[in-house]
Amino acid sequence: MALYSILPVTEDVEKVEYVEIDYNGHHVLAAVTPEGYKLERLTCSNFENYLDEGLQPGTLLDSRLINKIM
Repeated sequence: MALYSILPVTEDVEKVEYVEIDYNGHHVLAAVTPEGYKLERLTCSNFENYLDEGLQPGTLLDSRLINKIM
């Protein structure tokens, strides 16, 4: 069976470590990077929080606002 793909089959994919964080009263999923924690996903029922520029995916989280790492 032949596999035809635009992506290399033997692509090296680095493993990303994710942690759940209570960030300034918001439950978020963040990726651990050498620079700190980078926001990946916001889990919230308040729709206004999704419009907050400080809670956009890819944002580097301020360590002073991290309340708890779960």
